[in-house]
Amino acid sequence: MSILEKFNIKRDQHAEKRAFRIQTLRFRKLLENANNLLDLYEDGSEKLKGEYILDNHYVISLVDSMIEKLGKVVYDVCTLAPHLAEKFYSKLDETKTIADRLISDKSIPGPVGHTDLNGNQNVIYAEPEYQLLSNVLKWFNGESDISGMNLLKQAVEDSIFEIDKKWDLKSEIASDEIWLKETNSRIFLLNLWKDTDSAGQMPVSLSEFGSVPLNLVLMDALQDRNASLDRSDLEEQEWIVAASEHEISMMRIKKDFRLRLDATVSGYEESDYIFMYLDHSLSPEALIPPGFHIEKIGSGSLCWKLDVSSEAIEDTLITIGRSIFGVTADQSLS
Repeated sequence: MSILEKFNIKRDQHAEKRAFRIQTLRFRKLLENANNLLDLYEDGSEKLKGEYILDNHYVISLVDSMIEKLGKVVYDVCTLAPHLAEKFYSKLDETKTIADRLISDKSIPGPVGHTDLNGNQNVIYAEPEYQLLSNVLKWFNGESDISGMNLLKQAVEDSIFEIDKKWDLKSEIASDEIWLKETNSRIFLLNLWKDTDSAGQMPVSLSEFGSVPLNLVLMDALQDRNASLDRSDLEEQEWIVAASEHEISMMRIKKDFRLRLDATVSGYEESDYIFMYLDHSLSPEALIPPGFHIEKIGSGSLCWKLDVSSEAIEDTLITIGRSIFGVTADQSLS
């Protein structure tokens, strides 16, 4: 057997793990573009409060940036799910048409008010630039099927389902298993960036793995608990976790049940975020602390926490971990 043939056997030995890792990284790129898109919307909402001098150039630039980011989001979801390309690019074209019409048709009347992502009502001024900006934000966050926000939500939801439906990785990564006896939880751990052959190795310890967000999520779960606490009747929880030093992507493994957590904790505020997807059986209010932007979708909720301090991100991950793996986790996740 040639060296090249041996290399190909080695390369294909964990093909599913490698493909899953690539999909996870692509989804995280989609989230990065989605985060930037939400930041653009929030910037426009701040400008609409009347504390800034606006001109048409700002509004046109904002629309161009929104369409650019929407295009990147659509590219990401179509990379994950090529069979959805016609659907998403068609919607993107319709969205672009509406946006172009908004910034070119000065006869479109402005609404009497505008509600931001947090539900706050903003005062609208009579100046044309403010009316135009108001129309742009209403277009993006509107209820229409081809609004910017609905296109974004559909892309995120479809991407999650595309990743979720393809992979049963327990047999592939069982050698990377971490068994959390205190919480009745089993974690199948995958290095997000390093493609290694872990067959025959002992389960990696959290300290050796060195993932900041993973350690935060599991902080309370790894503390000594009351030995008299009987958890033998709790349903076993199984998770797939792809992580690195500053990143985590984790999914619950259970039929007809979906929970996903993605986060970056680097200490660089502009890049740090937390995203959660909860299916319709789970209540965001029961699992996550206040301060998240929550978007309802057909299958559940999309939850974002952006533009906060590193300390707030860390505290939030600890709180989420306590909800997922804590003493009351069986009540929240059963």
